[in-house]
Amino acid sequence: MKRFYTLLSLGLCTFIFAQFTTPGNGTNYTLSSLSAAAPAVLQDMGDFYWMKNDITISATDHLVIDENKPLKVDSGYGLYVYGNYTTTASDFLITAMDAGFPFKGIRFEIGSVAEMKNTTIEYGGGVRVLTDNFLMDNCIVRHNNGGLSSSGAVSFYSGSPVVKNSQFIENAKAGIGSGVSSAVSVTLENNYLFGNNTDNSNAPQINIGMSISDSVKIINNTVIGNRDLTKVGGISVSMLTGGSTRFRIEGNTIKDNRYGITSTGGGASGIIKNNIIENNDTETNPNNGGSGIAIYAAQDIIIRNNQIRGNLWGITVLSNGTLDLGTEEDYGNNVFKDNGNGGVVYALYNNTPNPVSAVGNCWREGETSTSEMVAEVVWDQADFSNLGEVDYTPFLCGEAMAVADTKNLKANIYPNPNTGNFTLETEKSGNYFITDMSGKILASGIVSKGKNAVSTMLPAGNYILVYQAEGKMISEKILIK
Repeated sequence: MKRFYTLLSLGLCTFIFAQFTTPGNGTNYTLSSLSAAAPAVLQDMGDFYWMKNDITISATDHLVIDENKPLKVDSGYGLYVYGNYTTTASDFLITAMDAGFPFKGIRFEIGSVAEMKNTTIEYGGGVRVLTDNFLMDNCIVRHNNGGLSSSGAVSFYSGSPVVKNSQFIENAKAGIGSGVSSAVSVTLENNYLFGNNTDNSNAPQINIGMSISDSVKIINNTVIGNRDLTKVGGISVSMLTGGSTRFRIEGNTIKDNRYGITSTGGGASGIIKNNIIENNDTETNPNNGGSGIAIYAAQDIIIRNNQIRGNLWGITVLSNGTLDLGTEEDYGNNVFKDNGNGGVVYALYNNTPNPVSAVGNCWREGETSTSEMVAEVVWDQADFSNLGEVDYTPFLCGEAMAVADTKNLKANIYPNPNTGNFTLETEKSGNYFITDMSGKILASGIVSKGKNAVSTMLPAGNYILVYQAEGKMISEKILIK
């Protein structure tokens, strides 16, 4: 029996010391020095680091990612940060040792401070952010499966985190999310999202709950859906568990999702303006989705200067929600075109008993409308006596509005045509992605200012390369022979 206890004790020691926790004495670590301190857990393989078990950065310690050597992590293990995390590398990759067996993910604990920059995170469990102090800038988050981060590839639970200039591509859950009952005033700016929620669950690509004292800001993002994922929406800011949330959704392009923008819950209020919301109709059953903008019980939503085209419904308001779509003093300037289903056009459907002020909008883009023509596409008390009246006069109509010009940014691709190997010369550090002609992302990467060698395995054909930096974006055609 004594020998049994001895063996058990040795086994427990092996388990305890298999993972590594920094001593918490104020030490600054790099991956190189961390590997020297814990070679059994983090091994320097020459051209990459191999992480074989969990690593925890204690509260007073600091991990600095200062080199571009990739970190490859064994299945089921993760990085836990209670202290500080900083990136000074220009192109850092965190990936699974085997893409078929994802690592657990990264978790920034309460009280930690994190600046994650110029980093690609793939084939893991995403990034779970419990701290109030988090910045993600110029990163790529792709093909993560929701391990540590359950509500999105990157998920938030407190504070005022900032995510900007980053890509979120084909993750199993939402690209960016927050806990349903977590108070988070997140800022999302100049990000590109494509085909997230590959699980095809009933969730959008950006899925945010209630805010704290400041508002949620979703500004100048591009949210493109995979049309095969029929249950996936674009952007949701909702209050489902009581409390309140405020939001500003501005300057985004939202296309090819189940719906464009939705806000649910009586505690939600905010502004939706200057967005391009098109062809969000992947769910062909109009009872299950398809609105450019859908408001469920949310109050006093101000909607201005949006371009709403090709959705199953333009704007719908339900469950006693209230809208301001324009007043005599402040015209709405929203543009509607071809939002309909079953052969009927629904620019605005007021499915509540509340009146809606909707002055100064173009209800039938490209047509010179009469009051009768506007009445055909606005559904209110004139159609069903239990609904509130929509005041839509005076109204505006004219030639089709031009899509907002892309901000100028310089880049040079050569040779072009090429064999899949080319140089991308850029004026700023940033990131790029390559799509086929339908918009599906096929490759992506982080680039530094100057000349960057790009190597792809794409077959011969025509493609689009999109380069983005500091909130600006350009696209160029490339031909692979």
